[in-house]
Amino acid sequence: MRRANKNLEDVQYILDHLREEDLIELQTLWGENWREESIKSIMNSNNQVVLGKTKKGDIPVVMGGIWEVKEGVGCAWLLTTPEVKNHRHCLLRELRKDIKKSEKKLWLLYNFIYEKNFEAKKWLKWVGFRFDNPRPEGIDVPEGFEFFYRIREVEGLGGKKCA
Repeated sequence: MRRANKNLEDVQYILDHLREEDLIELQTLWGENWREESIKSIMNSNNQVVLGKTKKGDIPVVMGGIWEVKEGVGCAWLLTTPEVKNHRHCLLRELRKDIKKSEKKLWLLYNFIYEKNFEAKKWLKWVGFRFDNPRPEGIDVPEGFEFFYRIREVEGLGGKKCA
């Protein structure tokens, strides 16, 4: 899988070919106009959108990003097509790189995910996100969804990592 810059054609392709779990998330988030609202949000954002394509660069497979929502806090998101199953290892490698890079600026990453999006939950856990079911104040987690988060590790006394 290789990285590419976002463009309308690739964003539309991914939205037209979403995994069912990702489609449910967008429909819950945006309602009836989920497609138009998703395109508007992604294309009008000043935040970076990472787009992954097959090695030949001809088929969009995944897009996502970590968008800073307030100082030190970011919202992590990811949308995939069924083709992602053939690129899991590469996706996870790239996720780790992006998270590491974001931790220079952000101490907390979070979002919520459809509770039946088991594959994505496995990926998120593998890169260090937690699902211990907090109900943070000020964040409305829709019914049937789970909150997930990752706190940047810091070195404590004696060089031990703390979260």
